[in-house]
Amino acid sequence: MPRTPLILLAAVALATAVRPAAAQTPHMDPSRVPGGCPACHVGHGMPESPMLPEPVEAVCLQCHGTLADRNAMVTRDLLAGDATPPLLSSVLSQPYLHPMETTATSAALASTATCTSCHAPHRGSLDAGEVPRGTPKRSPRNPSRFEYELCESCHGSAGATTQSVIDISRLLYPGNPSYHPVEAPAAGSSPSVIESLRGGQINCTDCHGNADPAGPRGPHGSPVQYILRKSYVTTDGPESEEAYALCYTCHDRDKVLRSPSFPQHGEHIVEIGASCATCHNPHGSVINRALIRFGEETIISGVAPSPSTGRLAFESTGPGSGACYLICHGKDHGPATYGSASLQRLHRRGLPAPVRVPSGRVRPSAGPPGVTGLHPGQNGAQDDPETHGRSPVHGAGSVGRQAPQE
Repeated sequence: MPRTPLILLAAVALATAVRPAAAQTPHMDPSRVPGGCPACHVGHGMPESPMLPEPVEAVCLQCHGTLADRNAMVTRDLLAGDATPPLLSSVLSQPYLHPMETTATSAALASTATCTSCHAPHRGSLDAGEVPRGTPKRSPRNPSRFEYELCESCHGSAGATTQSVIDISRLLYPGNPSYHPVEAPAAGSSPSVIESLRGGQINCTDCHGNADPAGPRGPHGSPVQYILRKSYVTTDGPESEEAYALCYTCHDRDKVLRSPSFPQHGEHIVEIGASCATCHNPHGSVINRALIRFGEETIISGVAPSPSTGRLAFESTGPGSGACYLICHGKDHGPATYGSASLQRLHRRGLPAPVRVPSGRVRPSAGPPGVTGLHPGQNGAQDDPETHGRSPVHGAGSVGRQAPQE
């Protein structure tokens, strides 16, 4: 068959295939992109690209770069004059950026990430943007999946079997003793959580993203370390509403500083100046309740094992009661107990050994009697992924990224 009819046939097939998505993504809306396919594609594109004239990022920034870039596309009649694509030039100049491979011609070939690793220009998602607080967001790349699944396609690999700090999935797993409610609602709730958020879920982009609320959404870049939307100081120092603005978005500051479950909270944060990150892992904990990070990696935390016991650990004897083994603010806690906990109730032994669970992740083995915070199954029905409507993202094998569908 001659080449021209083949090209026409392909164009018709493409138009037919994407018509249902036209209402969801402006890229397929001729009133927004009157240039149609040639706005992004050329007949003879770069090798190993989806018919792109330049690398992926350069193509996207033709409309999403600076205002001058956008106006140039309007002048060429490839973009409508009233189109307002999000302009990323300001956020891409921030000090903390999501890693991007500027020379990648396809998401499949990117060693880190490129625009189409997270976005699908041919199909969008109507609810991939802002949703009511407490509601899980859909993936901007695939509306049949959740946002956290997209993030975990790169930031999750072997589940709890790894100590890699980029493997966030092991910490968010709903079978853990504690986790921030990203993959599933929390089984219990911190007393400091704002009432309207209790029982809901949070999204990766509730914490990570542009610190400018008027700027383009998403974790492209931020002036705050770790690409955060608000301030989160991870080193010890004075407490203030600004220092922990990210935490106080969901947690009532007054209740944090006057916690009935841990009366020493205010003392540690205000008087001693301990950071939230000194004690808590903001994603979750494979071995501890209350997001306590002791006994796991301490990349951020400024604490060390107790000199008298050699242990860096947290043992819970129930909500509002437990013990810490560490040296902190110059004092040896070997251990320091609080609540109803006592040395007689604590079992002087190492942390429980991990055991494999069917999902392929690792969960701590049962702790000693009375140490409820260390028992698997603490979260009840949430230990069974089927009870909250979604299977774990990762199976027992190694996990790669989502298959690129450009």
